[in-house]
Amino acid sequence: MPTMPPTFRSHRQPSVAEVKREADRRRGSARARGYTSKWDKAAKSYLSRHPLCLYCELGAFGEAPRTTAADCVDHIIPHKGDQARFWDTANWAPSCQSCHDGPKQSVERRPAALTALANAVRAHRAR
Repeated sequence: MPTMPPTFRSHRQPSVAEVKREADRRRGSARARGYTSKWDKAAKSYLSRHPLCLYCELGAFGEAPRTTAADCVDHIIPHKGDQARFWDTANWAPSCQSCHDGPKQSVERRPAALTALANAVRAHRAR
């Protein structure tokens, strides 16, 4: 069975793994970014009060609304090191891992889509 030849990469060009390692080195560890034991306790408490994924409930990423258990607490608007935004519970949303790691990451790279998502969350909470 034929196989694809390997992708050409100049010996001077870094590999994908090297690029990811460098990005992780620049951004620092999770603990250095504020995800300490204090965060762990706050997130666990938040998830006990909000056990369902808000994004799945809204059908926020183009799928039909559904009920899914939340695995993590997401910052709706990325905090980017701002501790006031980091601890602002109005900026938190319960999220399942698949929403948090997939479509939410691509939304964060598009400011208009991120604003629309934040507005949808606010409207949902106002009901």
